[in-house]
Amino acid sequence: MRISLAPMQGYTDAIFRSAINKIGGIDAFYAPYMKIENNAISAKYLNDISTERNNGLNLVPQILTNKAEELLLAANVVASLGYTELNWNLGCPYPMVTKRCMGAGLLPFPDKIDKILSEFENKSNTNLSIKIRLGLESEDEIWEVLKILNQHKISEIIIHPRIARQMYKGIANRTIISTIIEKSANPIAYNGDISNTTDAGQITTENKQLSHLMIGRGLLYNPFLATELKGTKTDAYQRRSKLQNFTESIAQQQLTRLQGAGHFLQKMTTYWEYWSQMFVNQHKIFKSIKKCHSTADYEYITQNIFRNAEMAR
Repeated sequence: MRISLAPMQGYTDAIFRSAINKIGGIDAFYAPYMKIENNAISAKYLNDISTERNNGLNLVPQILTNKAEELLLAANVVASLGYTELNWNLGCPYPMVTKRCMGAGLLPFPDKIDKILSEFENKSNTNLSIKIRLGLESEDEIWEVLKILNQHKISEIIIHPRIARQMYKGIANRTIISTIIEKSANPIAYNGDISNTTDAGQITTENKQLSHLMIGRGLLYNPFLATELKGTKTDAYQRRSKLQNFTESIAQQQLTRLQGAGHFLQKMTTYWEYWSQMFVNQHKIFKSIKKCHSTADYEYITQNIFRNAEMAR
C-alpha cells in the first residue's frame, strides 16, 4: 500500500518533509494549501514548494479555493515548476475557512463544485486530486458530491471520514468507506486516525481497493510509522538515534528560517506536543520543553531528553 504524508498547516513544510523523508517509507508528500491573493500565490508558498527545497520528493501542491480561475492559476503555476498534479482542498474544517464557502464549506453546494470542475477540465491538462470530508454538517452530503465527482476525471479522491463540525474529535467513520468505493467512478484513498499498524491493517483489509493511505497526525506522533507499515523494524538504539537526528535537523533549519528565539521556541513546542509521546514520561518531557526561554535552554533540555529519557516504543 502506498503511503503519503497529509498536508498539515504549520507542520509539514519543506523542512519537515525533507527530514522525515530521510527516515523513509513515504511515497508522496502533500504540501499544505496555498491561497490566491490579488491574483497571485505568495512568495512564501512558492518557496516552500520549490523544486530546490523538495529535491527527490514526490510532492503534490494543494490549493484552497472556491473559484475556477484560481484553480486554473494554481495548476499553471505548479505545472511550470514541473509538478504533474494539483490537490484541491475540500476538507478543511476550520470555521474561518468554511464560512467563506471554501474547504468543507463548499460541500453543501455540489452544483458549484460541478461548475468549477467543468471549467477546470476545459482549460487545464494538470491532474487534479481532491481531499474531502463527508460533509459540512451531515455525512449525507457526500453522496450528492460523489455523484458530481463521478462525472469528472479526478486522479484520486482522498476521504477523511468526518464532517467538518467534528473537526478532529470523535471517531472517523471507517464503515462508510466501502460504500464510497462502491459508488465512486474515481480512485479512493483513505485519511484519518491511522496511528499504528493495527489501524492501517484493519482499513486496508476491509477496503482492498483503496489506492493509498494518507497519514497526518500519526506521523507526527511516530515519525517511524510509514517504515513500520512497510515492514521495517528498528531497535531501541536506532530509534533513539534516528529520532534525535530527525528533531535536530528540523530545529537547526527552523532556527535559521525563523526570526528570533520566541518564534523558534513556539514552533518547536508545537512539534514536541507530538514527539513527547515517543517517550514514557511524555507529560514531564513536554512540560520541560514548554519551560524553555532561549535556544540554549532548548538545546540543553533536548540533549538531556535523548540521553536519559526512556522511549515508549
